[in-house]
Amino acid sequence: MINKFRALIILFAFTPLLLGCPPTQSIKSTKLEVREELITEIKNQIEDLGETPLSESEVKYQGKLNQDKYIVALRKQLEEIKTAKTEKEEDKKIKAAKEKKEIELKASKKKEEQNRKEAIQKYKSEIVMLGETPVLEFEVASEDKYLVALKEQFEKAKKLQKEEEQKIEEAIPEWYQEMPVGTELVMYSRGTAISNDLQFSEDKSINNALLALAQQLQNRLDSKNKLMIKEAGLNEDLTMKSNIERASNIVIKNVAVTGYKVVKTKMTPRAKGGYRTYVLLEYPISLTYKNYLEEVNKSTGMTAKLTALKNTDAYKELVEAANTYSP
Repeated sequence: MINKFRALIILFAFTPLLLGCPPTQSIKSTKLEVREELITEIKNQIEDLGETPLSESEVKYQGKLNQDKYIVALRKQLEEIKTAKTEKEEDKKIKAAKEKKEIELKASKKKEEQNRKEAIQKYKSEIVMLGETPVLEFEVASEDKYLVALKEQFEKAKKLQKEEEQKIEEAIPEWYQEMPVGTELVMYSRGTAISNDLQFSEDKSINNALLALAQQLQNRLDSKNKLMIKEAGLNEDLTMKSNIERASNIVIKNVAVTGYKVVKTKMTPRAKGGYRTYVLLEYPISLTYKNYLEEVNKSTGMTAKLTALKNTDAYKELVEAANTYSP
C-alpha cells in the first residue's frame, strides 16, 4: 500500500515534465518581464509627450484615496459644479447671442425705416419739382404701399414731363431757337412762360423777355458809361458817377413801359393743361440812348464836368446813335 502511494506521488511529480508544462517559477518570471516591458513602453510614451509617469507608490496611494467616501463625494460635487457652470456659461452665451441678434434686428428695422422716410421725402420732392402734388399717406391702404404709390406717381409724372419736353422741343419755333443778332441800332430779346390762361401766358412771356432785354441794355449802358468817364478823366468823381448811374436806372425802368415791339409769338397747348407762349421782342437801342442822354443832361451844377463828358468820343457816338431814332 505504501509502495503504491509512493508511486502515485512520483507520478504526480513528474507528470508536468512528461506533459511539457514549465514550472511555476518560470511562469511568474515571464509575467514579470512582460509587465516590466509594458510599463517601460508606456512610461517612455508619457515622457515623449513631455509628462512625468506616476510612480507605483503614487498609484497605490491614489487607489486607497479613491475608495474614501468623502473624497468620492467631493469629486462628485466638483463635477456637478463644473457641469452646472458650463451649462450656465452656455446659457449666457445663448442669451448674449439672442440679445445681439435682437439689437441687430432693431438696428436693421430702424435703418429700414430711416431709408423709407428718406425715400418718401425724395419722391415727394421729385414729384413737386415735376409740377405734381404728391399723393397723401392716408389715401393709401398701408404704409408699405405708400412708398410704392409715390414711386408709381413719380414714374408717371416723369413720363409725362418727358412727353411734355418732347412736345415743347417739337413746338419751339425756329426763330426762338435762333434769335436774330442785334446791332448798335436794334436789340432782340425772347421769353417764354406757362399759364392755365392763354392771355396770361403771353403776358408773362413778354415780361420775361423784357427782363432779359433790360439786363442786356444795362450791360450796354454800363460799358458806355465807363468809356465816357474814362475819356473825360472823371474816374475819381463820385458825384458824376452817381448821376450817370441814376440816369441809367431811370432809362432801364422805362424799357418795360414803351418802345418795344412783339415781332414774333407762338402759343401751344400743354399735355397737362394750360398753355405755353413764346415771344420775340425788338427794341430800338437808339431810344434808350436818347432817353439816357436826356437824363444825363438834367444834372444841375455840373456844367464844367458835363462839358468834359460831351467832348468824349463815346458821348458823341451815343448822340449819333440817338439821332437815328424815329417813333
